[in-house]
Amino acid sequence: MRRNAERFERKQGPRLPVLARRFLFIAWSAVAWSAIALCLSPSLVQAEEYRYPYRDPYLATVTTAILTADGMTPRLRREAIHVPVLAGRSHLPALEGRGNVSITLYRQDHPAPLLFVLAGIGSNSYFGLGTYFAGLFHQQGFHVVILPSPISWNFALAASRSGAPGYAPEDARDLYEAMQNTLGLLRTRYHVATTRVDFLGASLGALDGAYLSVIDTEERKIGIDRYLLLNPPLDLAYALDKIDEWTALQNTFGRDKSKRLVGTALAIVESFSKERLDDPAVFGRLAKEFSSFTTEDIQFLIAAALQASLPELAYVADGIQDQRPLKPTKDAARKRLRAWRDMTFKEYAEKIALRVWTQHLAEPPGDLESFAKRGSLAPILDRLRGNAKVHIAHNADDVLVDRTSIEELKAALGDQVTVFPYGGHLGNLWYSENTEFILRQFQAAPRTSQSTRAVTSDDVLHAHVGR
Repeated sequence: MRRNAERFERKQGPRLPVLARRFLFIAWSAVAWSAIALCLSPSLVQAEEYRYPYRDPYLATVTTAILTADGMTPRLRREAIHVPVLAGRSHLPALEGRGNVSITLYRQDHPAPLLFVLAGIGSNSYFGLGTYFAGLFHQQGFHVVILPSPISWNFALAASRSGAPGYAPEDARDLYEAMQNTLGLLRTRYHVATTRVDFLGASLGALDGAYLSVIDTEERKIGIDRYLLLNPPLDLAYALDKIDEWTALQNTFGRDKSKRLVGTALAIVESFSKERLDDPAVFGRLAKEFSSFTTEDIQFLIAAALQASLPELAYVADGIQDQRPLKPTKDAARKRLRAWRDMTFKEYAEKIALRVWTQHLAEPPGDLESFAKRGSLAPILDRLRGNAKVHIAHNADDVLVDRTSIEELKAALGDQVTVFPYGGHLGNLWYSENTEFILRQFQAAPRTSQSTRAVTSDDVLHAHVGR
C-alpha cells in the first residue's frame, strides 16, 4: 500500500528528490495529536448502548492505521492537481519546480457538493485517512478534495507564507488562500461544478478547521456550509509534553528494540493492505495482532510516526529562511537533511518556528508554552459558540487530551459537541455507527438498520460530559 502510494506520488505529484527514506507508519500520520486515556465517567447505559468493541484506547487508536481508500470498492479514479499559491517558491535550491500545493481530486461527472478533507500531521493527499474519507463521500455523491497537512514539506514550501508552519491561526489563513486558489482552478480549468462547499478535518486538521471557520465567517470568500471537526487537539502544550515523553521511550527501549517495534508494526499494517474495510472482522484481526504490544510500545510508535515527517519539514523551513546555496549534489542535500533527522516537535518550534514567528507575526507568540496555548482551541471558543455550521466530535478516551479540556469544550459549546465514550484517537471512524454519524452531519447518511443503528444523543456523552 505504501509503495503504491509512493509510486503514485512520484508519477503524479511533486516530491522532494533528496529526502531520505522514512519509516512513516502508514496512515498513522492521521494519529496527529493523540493522547493518554481519559477517565470520564459516562453513564453505564450510554456506554453499553454504544457497542464499539474496544475499551483500550491505544488498541482502538491502532485500528486507524489501515484506513485508506485501498480497502474500499469500487476503486475510485483520482486526479493529482498542483495549485499555485505563493510566487517564488519554485526556485529554492534543490527544490526547483516543487512550489505548488499538491491536492487530490475525486470528482463527480455532474454538479455536486464539494468536500475539503484535511487530516493530521504530515499527511499528504495521496494515501491514508484522507483517501478513506474520499471513498466514503464520493459514494455519497460528493466531489472530494484532499489537502496536505500544514505540517508537511509540501505545504511549508508551497503555501506557508512564513515557511515555518505549526501555528494554527496562521496556518489556517494560509490554508484559506490555498483553498480559494484550488476552487478557482477546479471551476475554471477542470470544469468542476459545485453546489456547495463543506469541510471535514481530523486531528490537527480539525484544529485548523476551527480557525478556518472563524476566518470564513468574517470574510466569506468561500462560504463553507458545514464543518465537522474530529478529535481536535484541545491543549497543544499538553500534547507536546506527551509526545516528548513517548519519544523518550526510545532511550528506555534502546535502538535495536525501537527499530524492531517499528518494523513489526509496519509489517502488520502492510499485511492488511488488501483487506475490505466494510468488514468489522478485519479490524478485530488487526486489534488482535497489536494486542501483544504494551501501552508503552504503542506510545512510542505513535510518537515515532508523528515525528517521521519532521526532517523533511525542517529541511524545507530552514531552506526558505536562509536560502544558502547548496552544492549541486544529492550528498550535500542529504547531509543537510540528516542534520534534522532526530528532531522533536519542541526542537522544531524552538530552533526554527519560534524564531520565524517572532519576526513575521504582529503579536509574536513568546515562548513555546505561550505559542502552544495561543494556537490551541481555547482562544476561539467564544467565536465558535453559536455557529451552527460547526460541529465537533470527540472521544472520551482520546489518547493527547485531558478530562478538563473535554469538560471545558462541552461546557463552552454545548450541543455543538458530540462525545463518544470509546474510540481512542480517531479509532472508531470505521465503526458503522460513527460512519453514519459522520455522513449525517453533511446530510448524506445512508438509511439505518437494526444492525447498524445510528448514534443518537442518548447513546453518546452529548450533554453529560463529566457527569
